Amino acid sequence: MDAASLSTEEHRLTSILAAWAAASVIAGGAAWAVGHKQQNPNLAGFGRQTLMWGVVDGAIAGAGMAGARKRAPFATDDQAQAHRTKLRRILLINSAADVGYIAAGGAIMARARQSRRILAMNAGDGAAIALQGKFLLALDTVMAWRLRG
Repeated sequence: MDAASLSTEEHRLTSILAAWAAASVIAGGAAWAVGHKQQNPNLAGFGRQTLMWGVVDGAIAGAGMAGARKRAPFATDDQAQAHRTKLRRILLINSAADVGYIAAGGAIMARARQSRRILAMNAGDGAAIALQGKFLLALDTVMAWRLRG
């Protein structure tokens, strides 16, 4: 993969993550407010968790964009190749973590159904964590595949 193609893929990754983050903040904030107003703890938990994940995802996307601006353009294709390898490794590690988020969200939902809360989280929190994990797993694995050697 040459330097220009890598820059395009990295821009695609951060743009998709930034859009997901913005949607998560907006939808999460709305769900949290409605859930709180309607005294629906599951909706409020889903919204709160979605909003928080959106803020974190936005910070990650922003840091990625800032790093790309600082670094770009790559001086050589060898530098681009080294960065591609590093970015792909990070995405694959994140994919493993994403599977953990999905499992954790499922565990929280299962425990909530048994009326046992985990760290003051309810089924809505668990559903939001699982949803975020599923999206991030899809994004990370697709982007890692696109960056393959």
